[in-house]
Amino acid sequence: MSFALTQLLVFASTVFALLFVDTERAALARRAAKHLKARQTSHTVPTPRIGGLAIALGVLSGALLAESAVFSMLLWTTLPLFLVGLVEDLGPHTSPRLRLSLAALSSVLAIIVLDIHIDRAGIPLLDPVFAVAAVGIAVTVLVSSGFTHAMNLVDGLNGLSGAIVIMIVTAFAVLSYEFGHADLVALNVTILSSFLAFMVWNFPSGKIFLGDAGAYSAGHIIAWNGIILMYREPDISPWAILLIVIWPVLETLFSMLRRAAQRQSMARPDRMHFHHVVMRLTRIADPSIGVATSNPLASSLIWPLAAIPCALGVAFARDFPTSAALVAAFAVCYVLAYVILVKVSARLRRIAQGVHS
Repeated sequence: MSFALTQLLVFASTVFALLFVDTERAALARRAAKHLKARQTSHTVPTPRIGGLAIALGVLSGALLAESAVFSMLLWTTLPLFLVGLVEDLGPHTSPRLRLSLAALSSVLAIIVLDIHIDRAGIPLLDPVFAVAAVGIAVTVLVSSGFTHAMNLVDGLNGLSGAIVIMIVTAFAVLSYEFGHADLVALNVTILSSFLAFMVWNFPSGKIFLGDAGAYSAGHIIAWNGIILMYREPDISPWAILLIVIWPVLETLFSMLRRAAQRQSMARPDRMHFHHVVMRLTRIADPSIGVATSNPLASSLIWPLAAIPCALGVAFARDFPTSAALVAAFAVCYVLAYVILVKVSARLRRIAQGVHS
């Protein structure tokens, strides 16, 4: 079967699964009603949260047709994360500790079945340390588990996490093609095809959400895309891989630092993430628009910010010093942009309150 036909079937499989979810909207929405009470929520009506299940069916169909050992094994290691996320999406609450533990379990399974772990840092002084198997394995579990939760953290607006996944897997597909890894090309393009179908329902109207199962699974697979490429290709800079996935990473690290500075629990959700700040600013700038408009608008405003480092990561994949410098530069720009947006929002709010008083 041709590659193009395979991807068409992946897209169609995802669409059919999403159509089924749509027909069961009322029942699935009732199960998701509890999420309206979440502090970080950015929607106003109960919405089915099992987009990840539809994507999983589409990606699974692609894996079966691709007949790739790496593809199949990586999906198998995702199963613990997918199942705990699906339980959370369908109603019963699962503890953050359980989800973190299963993320670590999926990481360990991937290390075992793929016989791969991070063995270099792209920093001459640290590379000998990372070459020690115990250190490399520990770092791999930390990186994989951390990024899994980072993808879930950016799943806050219509089309935001879906678009970020599309950007990242496109960048990895290009790198995989350039370095001649056909199995990774198939993996990334399959995920791309499935997420493109999902975006039809998720953006701009948010009829179906990705959910924890989808976000965790996508995070795990993306993390291992980068790890496998680094392991196979010594010429690829780890900093370039980090640059490609930097938006979810910065969101997570900055949120942790912000909460630590405010002496808040790291696990405590809030509405001060970058996407929340942008969404709030759009509503302050134009009070006439509601959540249904400001939600996808804020998401589309963030897309270019997340796309730029992906493109730069591909362009400078072999350039260790430049990719490292770009990671540092983008981190500074992210923090500055966040601080400026918060200050502008506060100023506009004071002006609006002065006008109405």
